[in-house]
Amino acid sequence: MKSETLTAKLKAGEIVALKRTQWEDVAADFAVKDTIETGMAGQILLLRRPLWALVEEPTPTERVVRPMKNEKEARALIQERLAAYERMWDG
Repeated sequence: MKSETLTAKLKAGEIVALKRTQWEDVAADFAVKDTIETGMAGQILLLRRPLWALVEEPTPTERVVRPMKNEKEARALIQERLAAYERMWDG
């Protein structure tokens, strides 16, 4: 998948599942504002350009790119994810 195709899908509100290698092929075209270590599910990347989005690692070989309206919405979802992972550690 090309970065233009991914960007168009995200702008349309689509959540895009990619293989890790597909993400790696286009990652340089996206500006990462922050990298958050989850402790359980790899990293969450907060993208800023060309639009706000999160990249999550559901498995070591998969990436999910989720469009976000703004940084506030993105940070709220990151906190939800981190809280869920923390609860998983607590059993």
